[in-house]
Amino acid sequence: MARNLFGGTAADVAESVSGARIPGAVGTVWDGPSEGARQVTDLTDTNGAPIIQLVADVRGMIPSFYGPANAAERLWVDFGAGRIGLVSVTAGERLVQHQAAPDPHQDRAYTNERLANFLPLAGSDLNVPAGTDWARWIVPATADTTGSAWKLKTADGTDYTRVQNSGTLLLDTIGVRAALCIGAPAYSSSQPVINVTNSKATTATTASLFRVQGDGSVISAGSITAANVGSARLFSGPNAPSSPKAGDVWVQYG
Repeated sequence: MARNLFGGTAADVAESVSGARIPGAVGTVWDGPSEGARQVTDLTDTNGAPIIQLVADVRGMIPSFYGPANAAERLWVDFGAGRIGLVSVTAGERLVQHQAAPDPHQDRAYTNERLANFLPLAGSDLNVPAGTDWARWIVPATADTTGSAWKLKTADGTDYTRVQNSGTLLLDTIGVRAALCIGAPAYSSSQPVINVTNSKATTATTASLFRVQGDGSVISAGSITAANVGSARLFSGPNAPSSPKAGDVWVQYG
């Protein structure tokens, strides 16, 4: 640790019991005011040369000196009239530097380190161990269509994409954007990319109401209505449909 500077100010003088200055007085330095204090001999002058005791100048002033290597902030000097406390003359300067430092106590670095696996900083990476959930939102068990577990807002307060407490996902883009893009480069024809069921959500159930497969196939349990799809029905098999309607298509085989 750096040594702190003491003495050299108008208040630092060697005095007698009556308060008179004592030119050339020899004094000792201690680490405390009590009788059990230890004498400090690890001192240097302003040039770094070791000194064991203090010697007042011809005016009775205590010259500038550096305290012990343990960076003591306060020392006690005794010129025969009792021990008088001296505070480092650079305490104020060091306080200003301390306050201006970006992380003087390293508490920010410590906090960032501790929170690295909980709340990621902007631009940082979050490592999520396999088989764990990164975050869980506990929502009301009753119907709630107004609260949101996650919400994207702009500075003017406009709501965009959000996940409501009910589990509903609402996609609203800012400006002209693709609202939903699903990539499935490694999916096979037997794997569903989109799967809508009439029960709890699952990726693999065959009891789907609507399913889009990895090869682009669309499988629907009900009829599909679109502007370019009429009321035609498609049949296949060895026998014609028992009650055909206009527009029906029968592909015979067998």
